Amino acid sequence: MGSGKEPWLAYSGPLGAWLAQAGFNLLTGGGQGVMLAVARAFAGVPGRAGRSIGILPTRGDPLAGFVPLDGYPHPFVDIPILTPLPRREPDADPHTINRNYVNVLSSDLIVALPGGPGTAEEISLARRWGKPLVCFGPDGAFRELAAGAVCTSSLDDVIRFVTDAFAQAPR
Repeated sequence: MGSGKEPWLAYSGPLGAWLAQAGFNLLTGGGQGVMLAVARAFAGVPGRAGRSIGILPTRGDPLAGFVPLDGYPHPFVDIPILTPLPRREPDADPHTINRNYVNVLSSDLIVALPGGPGTAEEISLARRWGKPLVCFGPDGAFRELAAGAVCTSSLDDVIRFVTDAFAQAPR
């Protein structure tokens, strides 16, 4: 989870490559910014076993039903999932159901990179639904978004968090 505008390459690239090397699937919103950057790194790992899944916002079309919004999916989505749900808009009622719910509830674990209102909502939803959550970005990037959450600027810390969370998960 992370910005739809800023790629945060120093974080998204190494994270995407490690997730692919470790055999995980990757679920993003299928858009630009962090979503594109982490998926590009993920897709670039030769022989990866995991798939890149994109939860896509759509618009209604009288002939096709629901079609992805312009710019979705980026080219590194292996499995596009069209939702009839909108993107998280900054001025939306905070109780509006949107695709962030699908992103969070479909994930076993959340790694959040810096982002805007959509990322803040995904962090909030992860905490609300008890999903393991680690915030990955520069020191202080999550000060207001994730008070009390595990936050780090170290990929090694993220790897430990993910490995520990999956080791403790019920089978």
